[in-house]
Amino acid sequence: MKIFFITTFVFITSLAVAQPCSYKDLEQTITSLYTKVKPCNLSIAKMDFTPVLLYKETDFLGAIGTHKKRLVVQFTSIKKDNTQPSLYQVEGWTRVAKNTRKFRGTIIINTLKTLVNSEETNFKEEGIAEGNFLFDEYENLPATGIFKGKVLLCWAISNKGNLEYNDFYEGADPYFNNAFIGTWTSKQTQKTQQVSWAYYRVPCSGDLDIGAGEFIPNKKYLKYGWDEFINEMKAQYPGYAPYN
Repeated sequence: MKIFFITTFVFITSLAVAQPCSYKDLEQTITSLYTKVKPCNLSIAKMDFTPVLLYKETDFLGAIGTHKKRLVVQFTSIKKDNTQPSLYQVEGWTRVAKNTRKFRGTIIINTLKTLVNSEETNFKEEGIAEGNFLFDEYENLPATGIFKGKVLLCWAISNKGNLEYNDFYEGADPYFNNAFIGTWTSKQTQKTQQVSWAYYRVPCSGDLDIGAGEFIPNKKYLKYGWDEFINEMKAQYPGYAPYN
């Protein structure tokens, strides 16, 4: 179930998305949509976050480095580990400009928090999951590296007891989900760059995002791959004109 807003959260978005931020800021952006945050009594070991992590109704928006180059991320396989129930084995690929690289690695869910919603929903419970990720671009190719950092997931338990991706606040200005923030370290040079990706927004991306109701890349970053994003949007949505 989704709820849509006109743009009552523009000010919150400008603080949480357009300014430098931390993982704690991301958490506060999500929890600001709810009336209360409390400890979760559910067992991480008994929950399977695979359907949340493999949500396919939208694509990740990502950026890397000081120039905020467009980073495309796709997960191709996620499996809950049989021996470590909080760990997920992950495979996928990334692309920056014309460089596509495969990766494999892990996501570990460390903490659950329950969110109390004042709105009427079809969920028994809503919450966030916090964890860590480590992805290795393993191919013997140039421009490969290691991604590592933190992950934030918004989840819900349906009335049937199923764990689901939570899109209830998808229409709210500050909404994002499946957020990954951290670093990418080159195997060739050992240099580290900031990296982040999520659904609907690019977390902690500074002045990259100038959109209020949706993600719109700042024109000064178009030459770093975001012109391609604009062209893709125009092809998918005729009449799309973000700068008018």
